[in-house]
Amino acid sequence: MGGSVSISALIVGTALLGIFALASLSLNNSAITASEVLEENLGEPEMRLINASEVNGTIHLNITNSGDEPISFDKTWFSIDGSSPIRASDYHTQTTVLFAGEIQHIQLTGTGFTSPTRLFVASMGGQSGVSFS
Repeated sequence: MGGSVSISALIVGTALLGIFALASLSLNNSAITASEVLEENLGEPEMRLINASEVNGTIHLNITNSGDEPISFDKTWFSIDGSSPIRASDYHTQTTVLFAGEIQHIQLTGTGFTSPTRLFVASMGGQSGVSFS
């Protein structure tokens, strides 16, 4: 009877080692896949303010997406003369996305700025600035 307990313990131990080896292999493969996904860097959006002007308290600006990825207006912010940021989607409701190669004309009304000198835009790390003309 003492021999059968030893053999049973050997079988159970071997089975547990096999399960542990499979779990380790699965964890290793998951770690490799995760590192490959994290290495994919989308980068910063490439946008550019083309021009900006102010007429009777309304700010007119043209912005273009010179990159390959669409830019969401919900994640785009304007700053006039270094003021607190203004979300673009609060003023521009014609579309929610600036697609690659597209130019959009945006009007900012009711900002309280008269005769501003500089406009800055930022979105997900991409940024651009322009002086008023």
